[in-house]
Amino acid sequence: MRFSDLTKKNAGAPEPGPKKQAGAAPVPERKKEKPAGPVQAAPGGSYKGLDASAREVYARVLDQAGSFLKGVDQPYTEKYEAVLATCGLVIETLNTNGVLLTYTNYSTADDYLRAHTANTTIVALALGLAAGLESSELSLLGFCTMAHDIGMTEYSSLYNRADRLNENEFAEMSLHAEAGVAKLDRIVDIDRKIKERAGHIVLQTHERADGSGYPDRLSKEVIDPLAQFICIADAYEAMTHPRAWRDAISPPEAVKELVENEGQGFSSKAVKALISAVSIYPPGSLVELSSGEIGRVLRVSRGFLTKPLVEILLAPDFSQVNPQLIDLFEHPLTSIERAVSFREIAARNPKYAARLEMARWWVEW
Repeated sequence: MRFSDLTKKNAGAPEPGPKKQAGAAPVPERKKEKPAGPVQAAPGGSYKGLDASAREVYARVLDQAGSFLKGVDQPYTEKYEAVLATCGLVIETLNTNGVLLTYTNYSTADDYLRAHTANTTIVALALGLAAGLESSELSLLGFCTMAHDIGMTEYSSLYNRADRLNENEFAEMSLHAEAGVAKLDRIVDIDRKIKERAGHIVLQTHERADGSGYPDRLSKEVIDPLAQFICIADAYEAMTHPRAWRDAISPPEAVKELVENEGQGFSSKAVKALISAVSIYPPGSLVELSSGEIGRVLRVSRGFLTKPLVEILLAPDFSQVNPQLIDLFEHPLTSIERAVSFREIAARNPKYAARLEMARWWVEW
């Protein structure tokens, strides 16, 4: 699969408006259409209401992730049923409220692992839904994703480092996969057979299809299908969030890189599920519209990779404007021209870039 193929118009998708002529003044094509107004993102619900609901669900997933990470460090814990209940809530919400995926752009300042666990769980479950997994497999996928980094708590001095790990340090931290499997034995409210399958999956969540992963350098079909979904969800989440020693990659660039690694680092099925779930302009992407305005993707439209719900943030000259929602599926004359990097916004409007940087941190209210 080539990423360039994905950017072509979908069959049956609305045609974009006319292209700008060289040297001509920018034409705000969107204004020729019906005004954007309040967006009905789902039957009977305004975007504002869906956003509030998504925020509440995300807060609960974060709480569960933090509680689970602490619980498995105890001699024994009863967390399986609680994690399943939270994953069930995520599944139900994703089915009716795609705004939840936007919240996976947050980070937690106290310890990155809490948000990473919550975000990866939501993304993985979105992939599972896109792939049409059965209910029992979806539940197991959610639990294993929540558990995929529980062994990491033994290596906090390494993963919280401000500089990049050297080869020996990375090899040491890679032992967290086995440590996580061992911690599953501390969960007393889980069936033995489920625990065995979960251990098998958790051990493989850092393997890669080309054999470059760890701990056993497994490849292709040897890797459990659910582990493959967690592999790519984990990679996508990590790439789109900064670490102390590197900047984040924009969501569109992360998707492009993962697509180009199809069949190498990641299975074709996992890559296709990622595209179906988050699109090529995932929630949180900064984009330039054909009107020249700069916006942020809030929700993807299933089956229409280039027609998401967008919140307009900046004018064509990168000056701040009053936020306005526009559903590109309902406005066929307006299209996404390109992804916009955070660096470009920082260069054109440093004050607004600083606001964006501050806004990515989750704040408990």
